Amino acid sequence: MKKKKLLITAFPFFPVINKFKKQLKKKNIEFDVLKTSQYIREKILLRIIHKYDALLCGDDEITKKVIDKATNLKVISKWGTGIDSIDKNYAIKKGIKIFNTPGAFTNGVATMALAMLLSFYRKINENHNDIKKGQWKKYPGETLIRKKIGVIGVGNIGKTIFEMLQGFNTINYGNDLKKIDKKFLNKNNIKIKNKKFLYNNCDVLIFATDLNKNSYKMINKYSVKELKKKPLIINVGRGGVIDNKTLIYALKMKKINGACLDVFENEPLKKNNPLKNFKNCIFTSHNAFNTKDEVEFVHKNTLHNLYKGLRLSKVSTFK
Repeated sequence: MKKKKLLITAFPFFPVINKFKKQLKKKNIEFDVLKTSQYIREKILLRIIHKYDALLCGDDEITKKVIDKATNLKVISKWGTGIDSIDKNYAIKKGIKIFNTPGAFTNGVATMALAMLLSFYRKINENHNDIKKGQWKKYPGETLIRKKIGVIGVGNIGKTIFEMLQGFNTINYGNDLKKIDKKFLNKNNIKIKNKKFLYNNCDVLIFATDLNKNSYKMINKYSVKELKKKPLIINVGRGGVIDNKTLIYALKMKKINGACLDVFENEPLKKNNPLKNFKNCIFTSHNAFNTKDEVEFVHKNTLHNLYKGLRLSKVSTFK
């Protein structure tokens, strides 16, 4: 059987490649690794993608141009959940199979949103840094009691955030294009409202949506005018949901209470990005997904999807 050629670009998979080397060899797959700290740009993929039968990717720029060059590509196995960096419809039209792991990081990402929320209001970062400097300051914090929390994107992650908020005695609002099960809403004391209502009334706005034509740059120079209560903004969804320039303006003009971001419009965040100048912000490096148990599952399931796409596995679900 002719060997299949695989390109691995998903950076979370790099540390475990050796662990799965024998498995890939048994499947008659030889692979190349193209290392990156975040994602591979279109211009780089255009030079090499024609060599490969399969791609195990991260958030790479898999555009129409790349797909047209990928004359041998049979399967794209996305490491993780989001596939908005892939021109999915065009790839399918060209006969390329696309797989991901839906809902893989639900608990990890929801936990990050809550961790940021609590850290911000209880000033944990500031207190920690002061103690390390030999200072013993006292910071007045806030509880979450009666805080109005708006979650935009009530999918798996959004729902889990609401479930984790139970017990904090918050007032919960959600927004989503899809209809949400009434039993879930009633159980978790959630009212579905439009975005304008959330912008006008919420103390905290948590973005847990994927990136699409409706969510792209949802926070922009127009929508920021609707933020009547100067909310804390938390983004654990996609960086493109918030316009970077607008966010800097909102922080500078004190239109918002602060920002907690795991994702950014452009990643990695550049050294001279003005966001770094604001003290009322908490940043993490697109790391909300990174919990040991969920990552291990995705490693294995991504390979399973790869084998399935190459017709090297008859198993329909990974166990």
